[in-house]
Amino acid sequence: MSKFRTFFFALLGLILMSGLLIAQAPTGKMIGTVTDDEGIPLPGITVEASSPKMIGKSAVITDENGIYRIFALPSGQYTIRYTLEGFNTVVRKDIFIRAGQTITVDITMTPGTIEEEITVLGRSPLVDVKSTTKGMTMTRQFFEMLPRGRNFDTLVTAIPGVNTESYLGGLSVDGASGAENMYYIDGMDITNMDIGTRDQSAAFEFVDEIQIVASGYQAEFGGSMGGVINVITRSGGNEYHGEIIGYYMSDKLMSKERDTLRLDPEDVTVAEYVNYQDMYGKDKCNYYEVGFSLGGYVIKDKLWFFGSFLPIFHNHVRHVEWVPAGTAPGSDHEYKRTHMNGQGKITAQPLRDLRLSASFNNNFYKYRGSEPPRDGTGSPTSNWAGQGFDYPTWSGTIHADYTLGTNLLLSARGGYFYTDQNNQMPPALGVPQWRFVKEAPGYADTENSMYSDDIPASHIHAGGWQSIAYNELMETNYNIRKRMSATLDLTYHQNLCGEHAW
Repeated sequence: MSKFRTFFFALLGLILMSGLLIAQAPTGKMIGTVTDDEGIPLPGITVEASSPKMIGKSAVITDENGIYRIFALPSGQYTIRYTLEGFNTVVRKDIFIRAGQTITVDITMTPGTIEEEITVLGRSPLVDVKSTTKGMTMTRQFFEMLPRGRNFDTLVTAIPGVNTESYLGGLSVDGASGAENMYYIDGMDITNMDIGTRDQSAAFEFVDEIQIVASGYQAEFGGSMGGVINVITRSGGNEYHGEIIGYYMSDKLMSKERDTLRLDPEDVTVAEYVNYQDMYGKDKCNYYEVGFSLGGYVIKDKLWFFGSFLPIFHNHVRHVEWVPAGTAPGSDHEYKRTHMNGQGKITAQPLRDLRLSASFNNNFYKYRGSEPPRDGTGSPTSNWAGQGFDYPTWSGTIHADYTLGTNLLLSARGGYFYTDQNNQMPPALGVPQWRFVKEAPGYADTENSMYSDDIPASHIHAGGWQSIAYNELMETNYNIRKRMSATLDLTYHQNLCGEHAW
């Protein structure tokens, strides 16, 4: 009856999740053989894995060939305990497992009439003999020691073959463009559906591990011709932990800007180097990033939680002198950007062999106001202060792993990704747009040319001038893109002239 009840609740949980399932599993597994000191396989050995990163413990029993398999292990540092009555208990410490990795740990046990515990200290297996992938995994302990930006993709350039290329759409993996990569957060595809670049961010305070796979990835990543970037967010634990986060940046902390090469707004046939800071003064900016995170447990080894909230407020003020001189008096223009970043995760082990987790990652962004070009070629009558959009963006995942002995794993993955562009400010004006591209060839002074009678003086301006901004001519009510994915996997391992997984 107990086994039937366990299976019933596991199956019920999977059925309830079946509407939201996903392919990529951010877990690893461990396999191995236990023998005695004469090399004879030992069946019936209890193998128990524990880690600060894994809720509860995972325990299996070796089969008749002394083989054990532990599935669905979250990334982290593990302690493995091998016990059987009549044998000395063996403890293997400092075993590291990464997302998608399969490691092999073989153990030899010796008979003992007196109960003893033997602790084995050795290097953790570094080679995944079951995988042909080429890449690298960075843990939280690793990237906390290195200089980095505020988003997870600012550090992956530490991996050989990965570079940031602005003309290739971001991260370039082995020469591929950023639009040829696939991006995941907790196994959910967050790749932009239109152009293929990263469509969601995650601050380092949200991240526990970053995995970059350059080649050799499996069939479910067939949409990638570059690399696969998988981000695993933080989770709670059996101890409470939290932090208060604060970052500040302003123009007072910035050095003098470099000279800029441009075409002379008064004569586009002339190129010149100018320093806008000398001409108009330094742009004034203030960047505030203040938040917190908190993780811990509701019930030890049963229910964990983690949450983080990290809003960003970025204000930028630019002074502009309009061209041609005297068109309008110089003016200041403010550009405000607001990010509401947050992440949450719940991890549970309602049954001994069933683990559940759900995560949510939010990146709401909006901006208000806009800035004219620094060279003053914009329109002084344009509504620069009234422009703006909202960009709600979020993703959510739900995972379930149910282990049946040492051979069978039932996994369910679900995910949802949503992004939009709405709340345009202001709506389209519905007025004619005038744009002055450049002087006609051979007529450097159009106002005094033979065609001046046919061209109204109000339409003669410096090259690049336009009467209203492009956003004021178009109106976007919404631009929704959403992705749902689901998968249910049943994996069976068998020894048949070697190790096989079906």
